[in-house]
This record gives sequence, C-alpha cells and structure tokens, in this order.
Amino acid sequence: MDESRAVKLLGEAFRCQPIEGEEEYTFRPKVWRDESDFTVSISKNDLNATVAALNKKTQTDSLWLCDGTTMEMLVREETSRPMRRLRDDQISLRDDDNGVSYKITSASDEYILFYLDKIVEHPDFKFFLRGYSRLDRYLSECEDQPTIFGLMRIAYLRIKVVQVACDSKKSSSDMLSLAHAFLFQMAFNADIALVPQKEIDSIFRSGGLSRIRRNYSDMDPPRKIYDTDLIHHYLMAISTDNPFVEYLSHYHVLEHFYEEVFQDELISSIQHKITSPDFSYRRKKDISGLIKMMRKSLRIQNDTITFSEEQALKLTLIRFVVISDLVDDLKKHNASILEYYQHESVSFANAPGINWECGDNDTIYKALSRRIYATRNALVHSKNNDKLKYTPFVHDHILAKELPLLRLIAEKTILSNSKMIGSAPNG
Repeated sequence: MDESRAVKLLGEAFRCQPIEGEEEYTFRPKVWRDESDFTVSISKNDLNATVAALNKKTQTDSLWLCDGTTMEMLVREETSRPMRRLRDDQISLRDDDNGVSYKITSASDEYILFYLDKIVEHPDFKFFLRGYSRLDRYLSECEDQPTIFGLMRIAYLRIKVVQVACDSKKSSSDMLSLAHAFLFQMAFNADIALVPQKEIDSIFRSGGLSRIRRNYSDMDPPRKIYDTDLIHHYLMAISTDNPFVEYLSHYHVLEHFYEEVFQDELISSIQHKITSPDFSYRRKKDISGLIKMMRKSLRIQNDTITFSEEQALKLTLIRFVVISDLVDDLKKHNASILEYYQHESVSFANAPGINWECGDNDTIYKALSRRIYATRNALVHSKNNDKLKYTPFVHDHILAKELPLLRLIAEKTILSNSKMIGSAPNG
C-alpha cells in the first residue's frame, strides 16, 4: 500500500473528498442525517508511518496480519446472552515465562487500513461501516479532538482483534497456535466465545440478500399463511451468526418433505409400471421387475425400510424449485456467485460444482442435490478418521458462501407450500 491508496480508503470510509495540504490531509466526515463543519486531519508523516508499518506485515488467512513477533487476528464475539460481554472492554494478559502478551482490543492503525482495503470493493461496503450512525452522538460527547484512526475505531469500524506479541521471533503457525490457545482460555474461564474471522464473506454472510428485498417500511401485510414448522426452521437460520446452524436450519426446511415426495414418486412409478400395456401380473418376470424397481429405491436397515435422502432431496428440488427462477435470484444477490458455484467445489465436503449452462435441468438438479447433501454430510459427520468433514471456524468462510444458495432454495420451498389467507377452512 502507498500514501495515495491510504488517503483514498479513508475518504471512502468518511464518504468525503480528502483535502490535501502541505503537511497533512483533512477530511470532513458526513454526519448521519446532517451536514457538519467537523473535520479530522492526519499528518503525512503519521500516515506514511502507518503505511510503512502495514507493509512490514504479512497477510495470513486473508484477514489476519503478522510479522516476526506479532499477530493481529480479527474475531467476532458469539454469545447466547442478550448483550455482548466485551463491548468496549480491553483484556490484556502477560505470560512472563514464555515471553508472550495477549490482548483483546480494538484494531491497530495499520490493521484499520488493511481492513478498509479488504472491504472497500465489496458491493455492500457501507454494511461494514454500520457504526457511523453514532458519529453525531460521539462528536457531541467527545471532549478532545479525536485522531483520524481513533474516530474510525469508535464511530465507524467497531471491530475486535486478538493481538499476540512475542518477545522473540516466532513463525506465523506458532503465533496462530498461541492465539487459539488464548481463545480457548477465554471460552473455558469466562464463557466468552471469540470466533476467528478469515474472509469478508464469513462476516457479511447472507446479509447481502437485503439488496434484493424491500425495506420493512415498504412491506404489505401478509397475503399467505405458511407451515409453522418451516417458519421456525427459517427463523432459526436467519437469526444466527453461526453458519453451521444457519445451513442445517435451511436444510431442515427441505428435509421436512423428503418422505412425502419420495413416497409420491414411488407410488407414481409403481402406478406407471402396473398400468403399462406390456405389464401383466400373471408374468413372474414382470412382477420380478417391479420388485427390483422397488428394491432399488428402498433400503432395509435394522429391520426398518428407508430411502435415499439424496434422491429425496433431488425430488424435493424438482417439485418446489424452478431452476431459471433460482438462477435469476442468485444473479440479483451477487453477479459472480453463479460462476463460483459452477467452478468451485465445497472443499471440506468434496461437493461438486453446478453447470448452470448445460441445458439439462435434470443434470442441474442432480448436481445441486449432490452439492447440498455432501455439504450437509460433512457438517453432521465428524469421526476422527473421516477425510471429508467440517471443522468449526476453520471452514466457516467456505460454508458461508453456500448460505445464499440454500437460503433461496429454502425460501422457494416455503413459498411453494403456502395458502392464501382466507382459503384455509375455519377451525
């Protein structure tokens, strides 16, 4: 990064044009719902020093910075409590025996530049600056003139990092192990779960769907009623910050119909077979063929007749999801996401890509069901010798990319099983 890039990033964050002087840059941030005469400046020497400090660091796992003795890891607090535990608190621990210091704190000046550089090209850039609505209140309460990075920390980027500082040089993998040990220590002793964030998509998740939805102020009252169980699964999915829970909750919407659609398909196949003009119940060969067809569809496990869940998933998709509609909605969500689903597999599940342009809907349904089902299996199976399994937090950034696809499919399934209000019989 250089000085001009840093100035541009700060201008984008403050939503104003930087004013260059001989020795400093000045910014006039836009205050929420108002224009203000407030300005904040940074000297060129200080800005260049911050840029130089950033350039000495190495990027690790997309959103972490490290050098020979320090690591800065972006984290998000997850809790079942109504309020976050940490808020603006800073936690600091020192291990004198091993020469290591640990902190949970706001991001450093150089990390702020690094983070802005990561998020500025995102189509929902303002989402990551959601703290700016507090700027007017912050300015009215602030006694001292804030620094440009202090203002960014308090009023714009309310993010937390874990900082590990070692007295002697260590490898990035060693510092990563120390950081994770500290995260476990926090969870074990203080019941505070800080989740490492690896990629922008894992932070943003499926929130981007808001771009293709209306604001609540523009909503009409509901015209349809929906299955209560499906709504509960859907609400669980969109209310969580955990991609694992979100994925499985959306999957449960589809799973709700597996037995019904599979039985309907089997009954239809049997009816078609026995009513065919070349079928006769008197011929053993024909009856044997019917039995083979049923055996192929059904399985017997522990004296219980079961069916292929992957096949049931495919049948559910065929019944409730129109491929062209799904493709259109994915394009509205993110223009490049179709290409990602086509060319990238889900690495921890070996889930295949989907060729949307093959011209054969049955092939697309098959690939779609394989991708979804393989991902689901990797989430729920975690034996030590499993080659394909999901590791919490390690694979979150990959799983997060699958959430828009499954959410749209779950929504289409719910909508396909609705009734107009007033059409249902009175109880």
